[in-house]
Order: sequence, then C-alpha cells, then structure tokens
Amino acid sequence: MPVLTIRADELIMAFEDNNPDAQHFFDRQTGEVLSIFTDLADEEEQQELLDADPDRYVRLDPVPSWVGYEIMSDFLETLPESKVRRELSQALERKRPFRRFKDVLLNYPEVEEDWFRFHEQAFIKIIQEWLDVNDLEVILVPFYPEK
Repeated sequence: MPVLTIRADELIMAFEDNNPDAQHFFDRQTGEVLSIFTDLADEEEQQELLDADPDRYVRLDPVPSWVGYEIMSDFLETLPESKVRRELSQALERKRPFRRFKDVLLNYPEVEEDWFRFHEQAFIKIIQEWLDVNDLEVILVPFYPEK
C-alpha cells in the first residue's frame, strides 16, 4: 500500500472532537476521516460503508480533554514572563479554560500564531504515535510550517 500524504489539521479535528454523538474513522485507503454523527440522515449510509469493508477503517478515539489542557500548560512554559503569559495562566485557572485561553489569544495575534503552531506540533506527535500503533504509513503535512 502506498504511503499516504495528508493534512494534519483534518486528523487533529477528529482527535479533539469529544462530542458523544460523533464517531470518527480513518480510511486506510484514502487517508480521509469518515465522521458518523448519530441522528443524522446519512448515519445509516455511512455505517454501511464501515460494515462493507471493516478492515479499511480504523476508529479514532478522541484524546481526553486533560491532554488539551496539558498542551496549553506546556505552551505557557515556552513564553517569557509577560502580561500575555499571566493572562493565559489566569485563563487556565478559571471556569471554561479552553474558551478563556482562546479569548486571551485573540488579543495577541503574534502569540496566537505561535500557539497554533505549538498545538499542531503537539497533536502531530500524538497522531504519529497512533499511526505507528495501527501500522499506518502516513506523512502528516502541517498547516502551520515551523519557523
């Protein structure tokens, strides 16, 4: 089977989706993510795809939310002592830390871009481990190139 080259952001979205009404599967042949949402019109049709060729698809289990929180905390450690670091740290200590963290970043576009790059690289490592465990040869193309 040829090595697939796919955009990392598509897999990242699936790995971050903790919606209990969604299931995501990796297509070994195309590298695409098949998403099945309960109570949608095409759910039955998509389930038939899975049933027709079960070896073709590998289930993607979302990472727990604490992993995302840990990635945000790790990002803070890369920042110098500054106003933005203090604000992001405070955001993580309050209710709805994910939303608050992103809201703070909106005020600091240059830091926000660094965050997107850091976040993507952290998830590429997680996904690469998952690919290795599932014997999948895939080249992940980052959306945010390294500086």
